[in-house]
Amino acid sequence: MSLTALEPAAETVSGPPASRRPHWTAVVETLLILAGLARLVWGQQVAVVADGVDRLNSLSVLLGEGRLNNSEYSIMGPLFSAPMWLLGRAVATPEAGIKYFNLVVFTAGLAALGLLLRGLVPGALIRRFMLITVAASMLAPDVGHYGSETFTMMGVMVGIVVIVRGRRRGWGWAAAVLGVVNTPATVAGLGLVSLAETWRHRRLRLLVPVAVAAALILLEILARKGGYVGDRGAKDVMPFSGRPGFSYPFFFGVLAIVFAFGRGILWYLPGMFLPTRRALADLGPTGIDLARIQRLWLIFVGGLVLIYAPWWAWYAGMSWGPRFFLAGILPAALALALRLGHRQAGLGANLITLAVLILSIWIGLNSLFWHELWPTACFNTPQSVEALCWYSPEYSSLWYPLVSWQFQYLTATQWLSVAYSAAVLGWLGTPLLRRITSQTATAYRDHLRPRLTRTAWHW
Repeated sequence: MSLTALEPAAETVSGPPASRRPHWTAVVETLLILAGLARLVWGQQVAVVADGVDRLNSLSVLLGEGRLNNSEYSIMGPLFSAPMWLLGRAVATPEAGIKYFNLVVFTAGLAALGLLLRGLVPGALIRRFMLITVAASMLAPDVGHYGSETFTMMGVMVGIVVIVRGRRRGWGWAAAVLGVVNTPATVAGLGLVSLAETWRHRRLRLLVPVAVAAALILLEILARKGGYVGDRGAKDVMPFSGRPGFSYPFFFGVLAIVFAFGRGILWYLPGMFLPTRRALADLGPTGIDLARIQRLWLIFVGGLVLIYAPWWAWYAGMSWGPRFFLAGILPAALALALRLGHRQAGLGANLITLAVLILSIWIGLNSLFWHELWPTACFNTPQSVEALCWYSPEYSSLWYPLVSWQFQYLTATQWLSVAYSAAVLGWLGTPLLRRITSQTATAYRDHLRPRLTRTAWHW
């Protein structure tokens, strides 16, 4: 049973005077969030690459020739980028505008989340959540390219918050449906969300959004005569490589998606695995059911695990990290934000939270700098084995920059990004580190020091 209230009440989120933070902390956190958004724009090469090239071509054919081509990728997300395509063409080239589309979508979605939660939950929690999302997640490569995951993430996750908030639920379901149509495989995640809400409210009409999404997906595929064509990966030393379509063993697919060192969501989305029940309980009553939001977000990601596990390309190809599960950065950021503000947590829980915070900061920095770093042991030579990058820690996107020590090649601008990440780590981690220090001192005084006295030891 959730401990959060369903009716918004501004007075419930102010807290006792002793727990209020100085006003200037909100200014600092806001500036850090804005700096993080600016870093996503100027701290990496923003371009249309990989799958984005096909999406741009589909949009150009539609706007330039008035017809749909036979692309295997949905036109839904690109349709919303049409104004930026037109603006880019007016100024320089269509690509000049299109390449910033995901940055705009992400920023607008993050702002929408802030506005939806404003006045319903503590502002400090909202700002921590936003700061972790922009500075300590695997977001950078996806918003810097013209892929589908960002549009889908924001459509579905913002839609879920609207649904839980209880006002204009239809708009929330509509946003989620549009996001799912943009990445058809994610209909499995929406299906689980819809089932969960159907079970909660005992209303079968809550299954309608899934049916609408499935119908729109089918209609679009028929209209553009495209869709997934069943290609396959290369055959190598791995026993199930080279198979087409959704023929990968489900059991091994789930294990790989969760635990593989090179693509596992446990390593790239560590905050998602933090328990939050006690943190939510100690937060007290709020104007929106945060526990339900977190649960539905996780259910959606769980649906993605189920649908992608049997696909031969569960690892998402030559990308930085598990990009199919980009939506997981939001529940991961919310869980970490809750844990950072949980003052009643024990020493062990705080140590785990600190470890996840440090790893998350590294993930954000790594994804910004080295998302196009491809080890030759995995690619580009006849002796290369791709699976090394999917399964081994030494060649994973997360740790290979340390093996090859890429810090020696950083530019002055990138060192500024390192300084920014250090500032975020210091800002978020210092209160936690103080609690850990105090708890460690108490544990030493009450438990360890008495055992170290000479009188406590006997032959």
